[in-house]
Amino acid sequence: MSLETIALIGALTLLTVSLGTDFFWVIVVKSALQRVSDQSLLETMGNIHLQTAKFMPIVLLITLVCAVILNVVSSSRSEPYLLRIGLVSLTVYFVLVFVGSVPINNAIISVLNGASSESTIRELQNRWDAILWFRLLSILVSYWSFLHYALNPKVKTF
Repeated sequence: MSLETIALIGALTLLTVSLGTDFFWVIVVKSALQRVSDQSLLETMGNIHLQTAKFMPIVLLITLVCAVILNVVSSSRSEPYLLRIGLVSLTVYFVLVFVGSVPINNAIISVLNGASSESTIRELQNRWDAILWFRLLSILVSYWSFLHYALNPKVKTF
């Protein structure tokens, strides 16, 4: 199995984790959390954000490494420009996560741990949710780009 194939499988698998998480959040969790008390929201979201801060950076880092590998090694399929689209949209996703979501994530964890905040838990969560559609669209473009590339026929070399 080639390095390109391994990186493609890795990128698609790990993109599925992020894509599925964000999609489930937009469709199910966001609406459900609007119906709970502020204290329940704080306890639930604080603990979710705490676990996310522990594990998602590893998933995102490995995804990025796979995407970079795909853009560095020689491509064996047609339409290699799809790899660049996938990497650029993944980079947009990273910017949205690290510039937009991580500070809010950290603020929610701080409030959970008893720190005071100028914003309520609802305001923090609403700011986090507002970025979600942009995150979802950027990760979806990345996933589709890598998937479309994977489905292209291999280029014959002589």
